[in-house]
Amino acid sequence: MAVNLNGDLDATQVFLKILEQNYGLELIYALIVIAALVASTYFIAKSGVVAGIRDYSDHRRKKRNEQITEQEKLLEDEFLKEYASELEYHVKVSKLENYLNIKNKDLDLLALIMSCRDRVKAVRLFKIGKDYLEKDEETNLYKLKPKYTEKKLKSDSLWGTFWYILINIFGASPLILMILLPVLYKEKAPAISSSVFTVVFLFFIAVFIFSLYVLWGFLKPEAAQNFLKLEKINKDKSKRNALDEAA
Repeated sequence: MAVNLNGDLDATQVFLKILEQNYGLELIYALIVIAALVASTYFIAKSGVVAGIRDYSDHRRKKRNEQITEQEKLLEDEFLKEYASELEYHVKVSKLENYLNIKNKDLDLLALIMSCRDRVKAVRLFKIGKDYLEKDEETNLYKLKPKYTEKKLKSDSLWGTFWYILINIFGASPLILMILLPVLYKEKAPAISSSVFTVVFLFFIAVFIFSLYVLWGFLKPEAAQNFLKLEKINKDKSKRNALDEAA
C-alpha cells in the first residue's frame, strides 16, 4: 500500500492500484454509485420530503376525523331518526377505515380485520390478496374463490419458484460468464470494457426485479389464504373462558 514521506496513506496511489486490478474501474464505478445513493438518501431525508409526506398523511387523517365528527352529529339530528341505523353503520365504517388505514366500505370485512391479533399484518395481507377473496352472501364470511384450492395454491407456489429461478439463471448468466472468463482463460479472455460490464450488470438487476414481480404474482393467492388463517382475538377469549370455567 502506498505511503508518503510523512507516513500518511496516499489515496492517489491506492486509487491507481485499484485501477490496475481486473475490474478495478468497475469497482470504482460501483463505489461511486453506492456513495451517490447514500448521499441522495441523506439529502432527501434532510430536505424535508419525508416530513412532508408524513405531514400530508397526518392532514388526511385529521380530515377523516373531522368527517367522522360531522357524521356523529347527524346521528343526533331529529329529522334523520329514521336513518339512524344506516348512519350508525357509516359512522362505524368511517371510524374503522380511519383506524385501520384502509379504504373499504364493508363493515363485515373491517370487523374481520379487527378480530385479528395482528391487525397491521391483516391489512397488509388483505391488500395483497384481496382479488382472490370473495364474500359468502349467506354467512357474510370471506373465503378464497373456488378455483384456489389447496392443490392450486401449492402448484402456484412451485411454478412461481420455478420461473423465479429460471428467469434469474437467464439474467445472471451473462454476468457470471463475464466474471469467470478472465479466471478460466487468463490470457485468452477478451478485454471487457466498463461500459459493457455496466450494461450487463444493469440487465441482471432488471431481470432480477422482473423475477420478483413474477414470483409475487404467483404468491398473491397464498397471501389471501394466510389472511384468512390469521390468529383471532376471540379464540384467545374463548380459551380463557374455558380455563375460567374449568377452575
